Formats: sequence, structure tokens, C-alpha cells
Amino acid sequence: MIKSADAIPASGAPGKTRFMLIVLIALAVVFSLAAEMAYSYFAERYEMNWVRPELAEHAAIVRATQGRLRQNRASNLNAR
Repeated sequence: MIKSADAIPASGAPGKTRFMLIVLIALAVVFSLAAEMAYSYFAERYEMNWVRPELAEHAAIVRATQGRLRQNRASNLNAR
């Protein structure tokens, strides 16, 4: 005869249940951190879109200035 208490245990093995709980909590923490990092990355990119025209203009000015400086240095080196 099979007793119902023996056939269907009330809970799994205590060690296995505790291990699975720790694994699930660790996975939840990892996924939460990954989601937070992704959210901050996309939020920062969204904010940068508002400033992008001024940033592009500034980068163009810096490139032009650096190009002139490089040309001046090269001509000074060639003159020596």
C-alpha cells in the first residue's frame, strides 16, 4: 500500500529548495542591475539628442581648429 503522505511530499528537499531560492534571488538581482544600466544608457542618449546640434557644431569647430594647428605645426617643422 502506498500512503498519500509518502507519495506526494509536502515540500522538496530542504537543501535543494534553499539553493534554488538563492539562485532565483541572484538572478533577479543581476537582471535588475542590467535593466537599470540599460535604462540609464538609453535615458542618457535621449537627453543627448536634445543637445546634439550644439554638440555637432562644437565638434566641427574643434576639428577645424585642430586641423589648423596641425597644419601650422607641420609647416613650422618643414621650415626648420
